[in-house]
Amino acid sequence: MAAEISPEKLAELKSLGGDELIAKLLAKFIENSEKLLRDALAAVAANDAAKAEYCVHTLKGSALSLGLTDMSNILVDLNTRTKAKNLTNADQDLKALQKMLQDVSKYKAEKFP
Repeated sequence: MAAEISPEKLAELKSLGGDELIAKLLAKFIENSEKLLRDALAAVAANDAAKAEYCVHTLKGSALSLGLTDMSNILVDLNTRTKAKNLTNADQDLKALQKMLQDVSKYKAEKFP
């Protein structure tokens, strides 16, 4: 599943606090990411590259810290573009990220309820 925590990060998080910690981190990530993605889409629609870059940068850091590799890869590329004030196809990437976030939510529900 593309929305899984990488095996290395999963082992690290389990050693730090087990499934309970992972469940809390994923819940907070999902909650914050939903808002950030909505804000980023609104910023792109308003051609506000600075706001889009802020949202994408924040999402990127969170996804990387949780070992969500597939999301992180898209966010790294998107962050590079938004930092350069290039919003071309950003809305498509953000919509793909929304779908991936739904997959993360399903992953959490299945593995870390």
